[in-house]
Amino acid sequence: VAREGRRERARASPRRASASAQATTSSSSPGLREAKRALLEACEGTFRGSAASASERAAVEEAQVALEGFTYKSDADPDLDLEALAGRWRLRWTNANDVLSVLRLARDSLGAVQVGDIFQTFDARGSLTNEIRLGLAFLTQSAARDTEGGLALKVGARYERVDAGASGVATTKNDDAKKKPSPSRRTLALVFEEAKVTELRISDELELVFAPALLPRGAVNHRLLLALREAEARFDLSSAVAIGATPSSSSVTNRKTGAPVGAYHVTYLDEDTLIGRANGAGGTFIFDRVA
Repeated sequence: VAREGRRERARASPRRASASAQATTSSSSPGLREAKRALLEACEGTFRGSAASASERAAVEEAQVALEGFTYKSDADPDLDLEALAGRWRLRWTNANDVLSVLRLARDSLGAVQVGDIFQTFDARGSLTNEIRLGLAFLTQSAARDTEGGLALKVGARYERVDAGASGVATTKNDDAKKKPSPSRRTLALVFEEAKVTELRISDELELVFAPALLPRGAVNHRLLLALREAEARFDLSSAVAIGATPSSSSVTNRKTGAPVGAYHVTYLDEDTLIGRANGAGGTFIFDRVA
């Protein structure tokens, strides 16, 4: 299997680096650096998880758990710094079936379909955008990784940190008290709001169809090409799904209906690495920071 190139580490601002250090263990720790190196090496050559063998998946899981251990080294349930979370993150690895099915489709399509970079972008005020770049042979420009060709499929969402004390502790009246665990302070509740197809970059071949190089390009040709480049299709997710929230405890679900189907746990975060686990829907996501 061809090995993917090593990533270029994004440079964090001093403010963000400081916040990240508070969110996890200092990245200057030799043990932490070694754990991150082991995880990156385990992910390499797996095509973001879509071509991973059983042994490779086990190696990633082992390295991931080792790195996540630094999050909880000094605190059983450390808080999540939303300022450190804010930024644009690029997917390096996943075992989520919905994402893997898209990656495998591209891998097996003999070049007819391309899957470029997959991003997750947070801001500190509760907005989240999932983005995947797709390319179609002869119709769009290449959507190879590290490019902005093809087209972008974006899903916008709101997120809110789940109140760690929202569920409280449920006990019986007798001595056999049964405790209901509270949500982690690193758990996010999500409501997806809108999906859109945007940033279309048509192929050179298709552009020649609309505006042949040997013929003069008039105003109609220019307007048509501009309309294609600015084309955007929006889809209101009126039946939005709330992930990780209980209707009684989260204002996210109070503002918009949705069925709670799980939770998104940020299990590791520093200035250039993000790991999240989606319970319910399932899947692990490992990201590099790009901005």
